[in-house]
Amino acid sequence: MKPARSILFTAALAACSSAKSTGTASDAPVVTPDAAPASAADLPKRVAASVCGALFRCCDDDLETYFGPYAANELLTAFKPRLPPADEPSCRVVLEEMLDIVPMGDWVRAVGQGTVTYEASVATGCLAALDGAACGQPARDALWDSKCFGFAPPVGGTEQRAWVTRLRGAGEACGPIRDGIGAAFYGTCDPRTSFCCYAEPGRTGCQYPFDAQNHPRTGTCAPVAPEGSTCASTVPVKLCASGSDCDADTLTCTSPIETPLAAGQTCIDDGFRTLGTCQTSFCDLFGSKRCEPLRTEGVACTGGYECGSGLCRERVCRPMDVCTGMATPPPPPIDAGTDAPIVTSTETCAAAPELASVSVASPLAGYASRVTGTLGAVNDYNPKTTAGLPPSCSVVYDARGKDIVYAITLQPGDRLKLRGELAGGKQVGLYLLDTCPGGSWPDFDGSGACGSNEYAAGFCGALGCDPATLTITYPTMIGGQPTQPAMFWVVVDEMGGDTATGFTVDWQLAH
Repeated sequence: MKPARSILFTAALAACSSAKSTGTASDAPVVTPDAAPASAADLPKRVAASVCGALFRCCDDDLETYFGPYAANELLTAFKPRLPPADEPSCRVVLEEMLDIVPMGDWVRAVGQGTVTYEASVATGCLAALDGAACGQPARDALWDSKCFGFAPPVGGTEQRAWVTRLRGAGEACGPIRDGIGAAFYGTCDPRTSFCCYAEPGRTGCQYPFDAQNHPRTGTCAPVAPEGSTCASTVPVKLCASGSDCDADTLTCTSPIETPLAAGQTCIDDGFRTLGTCQTSFCDLFGSKRCEPLRTEGVACTGGYECGSGLCRERVCRPMDVCTGMATPPPPPIDAGTDAPIVTSTETCAAAPELASVSVASPLAGYASRVTGTLGAVNDYNPKTTAGLPPSCSVVYDARGKDIVYAITLQPGDRLKLRGELAGGKQVGLYLLDTCPGGSWPDFDGSGACGSNEYAAGFCGALGCDPATLTITYPTMIGGQPTQPAMFWVVVDEMGGDTATGFTVDWQLAH
């Protein structure tokens, strides 16, 4: 049986609003010779790092689109208040926690139990595709690729998760995988030959994968029904091979119909069995049941598959602007081909130059400008309230190292995106001041303390420290009063120690 052809799948498809996956398992990225292998045990962490890197490189102006399916999943309800994440470090933390529940957790545990084979080279290739994807269609393809690490499961048949292989056959023990309908019903069995027949005491025949309390049942792999034989998706369950359909009228296994269909041709029958594949059009599942021309921008829609752009937002076809990076073009470099001037005399806000005046074009996608240099001679600023230094706004963040400051003028509604890192594997902090020389912080969220939207620090682990990323929107209203154009000061601070070190800050300002 191919769950993608069921009513459940078509309803889910209608709710989609953005990117589409194409290709088959053979299209999985090819691992490069120098790519570090990814073990199954650390895969959720590695995937979270690569996904969040791509998201905050290209998609941080529309994270709701990517995290919407996570927020809607009933197994991830507890994570809703943390979605979408405010910055790349918090993205890594929350995404790793969610991936370990769905869709990766059961796969990784099955690999550890020896019931599923892990394809390390494919997983590493998928990670490389995420890490190397340019903004736009390449990033969308990598992020939503269901063969790799896209949240939506593959549709079955030749399209499967390519980084795992299920080889268990008839008579072998099996269990469900929480990764869509197909992985739950076929479980750890080879879906080409077997499905997982779940037992329940007191009942005959194959049951559903989970009990009334959503606890997984155990089962035994049973042979799939061959083409033309009786099948059933209700208890007692009897499935066809993955990629085949259980005809709703005859309850027999049939091969999917892949006939190319032109606009105007019938594409689905009254039993919701597909009759072919619409070419440069879409199948109007709940309307005419015919292939209809793709809708243009501004026309009403129910899902992205109906739109020529691939994006349906607020029930209207929109231009595809998901994961395209920030639209403001980069300014010309001050001195093309050279690094930004190294300025060591701007460690306090009183002497801070305008950030734009000491920047060159950034080589990073999603950022317009870059400034490099060395930190100041002493520690002038520290967010921690007990440090005795401005801005004294946090009970958590403690930046005891040296720092440097740059000035920037923001208009109401401006969006400033910053990415900073220090040389030598040291931890960097980024934050704003809104007065000088007083050194107070801008309390944009009214919390009374600098938080995730006003401060960022790079996460440090066994392999070193990540860059800090901070995106700040200057509100048009604060405390019920309209804001005015104002100067702010960007502080680049070392979190620990007191040794001067080199830094790089990439930034982008969108008006």
